[in-house]
Amino acid sequence: MNEVLKIPALKFPVQAELSLPGSKSQANRAIICAALAEGVTEIQNATSCDDVAVMIENLQKMGFNLEWKDQAKGDLRIKGSQFSLTPDPSHDGGWGKKSPFSPREKGLGMRELDCNNAGTTLRFLTSLACLIPGEWTITGDENMRCRPIADLTAALRLLGADIKDTNGCPPVRIRGGTLRGGRVKLKAALSSQYLSSLLLVAPKLAEGLKIELDGRLASSGYIDLTRKVMNDFGVQIFLGNGLFQVNPGKYTAKTGGYEIEGDWSAAGAWLVLNSLTGSSVSFFNLNPESQQSDKKIREAIEIFRKPGDLTFDASSVPDQVMNLAVLAAFRSGKTEITGAKNLRFKETNRLRVLASELKKAGIDILESEDGLTIRNSNIRDLKTRNQKPETRNLLLDSHDDHRMAMCFAILGLIRGDVSIRNPECVSKSYPDFFRHLSLVSESPQPIVIVGMRGAGKSHFGRRLAQKLKLRHIDADRVFEKKFGVIRSFVESKGWPAFRSREEQIISENMRPGTILSCGGGAVESEKTREILKKKSICIWVQASERELLKRLQSGKRPALTRLPLRDELKMFVKKRTPFYREVSRIVIPPNLPFSRQIPFAMKKLETFEKPGKPKKFCFTSDSSDSSVSSASSRLCS
Repeated sequence: MNEVLKIPALKFPVQAELSLPGSKSQANRAIICAALAEGVTEIQNATSCDDVAVMIENLQKMGFNLEWKDQAKGDLRIKGSQFSLTPDPSHDGGWGKKSPFSPREKGLGMRELDCNNAGTTLRFLTSLACLIPGEWTITGDENMRCRPIADLTAALRLLGADIKDTNGCPPVRIRGGTLRGGRVKLKAALSSQYLSSLLLVAPKLAEGLKIELDGRLASSGYIDLTRKVMNDFGVQIFLGNGLFQVNPGKYTAKTGGYEIEGDWSAAGAWLVLNSLTGSSVSFFNLNPESQQSDKKIREAIEIFRKPGDLTFDASSVPDQVMNLAVLAAFRSGKTEITGAKNLRFKETNRLRVLASELKKAGIDILESEDGLTIRNSNIRDLKTRNQKPETRNLLLDSHDDHRMAMCFAILGLIRGDVSIRNPECVSKSYPDFFRHLSLVSESPQPIVIVGMRGAGKSHFGRRLAQKLKLRHIDADRVFEKKFGVIRSFVESKGWPAFRSREEQIISENMRPGTILSCGGGAVESEKTREILKKKSICIWVQASERELLKRLQSGKRPALTRLPLRDELKMFVKKRTPFYREVSRIVIPPNLPFSRQIPFAMKKLETFEKPGKPKKFCFTSDSSDSSVSSASSRLCS
């Protein structure tokens, strides 16, 4: 594919709330369980990404009853198998004539199950096909046909399966209906999917299943997810004496429906963006108690925030190594990421591709046997240096790997001048990623102006809004439109009533793409301070006490107490200064000339995208790797 997506630099913090795709890892496990259950299960939020779609298509080819109720929403109806999968040796193929999957009755013959580039699907279907009568060829695209599967096929043979791989890789050829169960020793150092694949079919085996691991287990967190989903469908995995054990039994359909959680793997890129830019991208549908392994990305980011040299074992979050490599490039000190050897056997050799592609961006990165070593590269400064022309506009190749495309997009937002080859590969797990990226880029975090009465907050806010082409809102003016003159309101109802309504006005008007000027005492509210710290870029406009007194003495502003104005001013400066300091991220110093205030603020914001009319994400077609042509069609509508 020759499509290229140019990523505009993000130089401004953003704020957005996203609904993430359903976890394809959980969805594919639940789909297998529901297909083997007795009864009807309706699954929600099984996002129709490539990996889930190819699972459903192949299960339909195998004779299972699955249909989309609403594919756009990920609503799926599965009528489970109403029969016993105990093989009958007297029947050709090992099946009783009444089996709904009898190849003679269905006329199936040899069937090919093409899993494209979906590793989870291929490995799960390999074990499942050993149950289902017929002759099956399970294959995938060119990359998938190079990915190892010998350890799984070897274990299945020991359990009675008639199965043959191709030099340890797909295509895999299976005569179904021969799987007995029993006890087996499994090598799962390359992929935990081997173990999950066996566990998912285990309840249907006449002899049950006992699995002893031969060596270490890769990505053990995904086994926790397998256990959780199987338990949700009524099957328990027993652990003890070094064995995984599942007794013969049956899955129970989830008649009340089954909802797939938002994908923590997909959240990783956004959480790294938050960490690097001070943005606030949050999510509607993430379960903080999830069994998804990639939930640990939050802990990893906290570790990466610490300065100095760092060695990080990524074996529990291998799918986040791409995002963490980008984060590591901005750390002070050296970062060694270990425990990631199995990344060499994913959609691409991820360690090799990360090292080669990130070097193009000027990142000091070295590939090791099981990980990466990365040193701070001051990426934010790269585009301002005397670069060679060919390094300014950077083209990164995703190698048809969805996680590469997403991490390169985050790098592009930070560095600028980055384009990504074949961005559509994100459809494997997160079809809406670049649409979400466009929405996020169009949602600059609200800017809130605080400071003493007379400091010039409203005037500053209007000028900054004009410069940034954003909307300006004055909280005091909003109050007076709703409740009348502030002085009269306070005299009749008191300051607590005023602060309560002021809190509500500030909360309601702190929206992405706005600049909000607050009253001088707004920061006295703890509730307001918390929302300012969490959801805004707060700018503190300072002025000297002498200048403040001069402006207040003009007679246009009413006194707040019965004290002399000078004493009143000193009292409030002393009281409010700690609050201003607590909430502000940018400070406009009191000695700064009026004409320099806006340029000063802009310089402080210069590492973020200037908001206003955002740049659009567009697909382009190029004829060479060294240049990117102008946009020809929109990716996002």
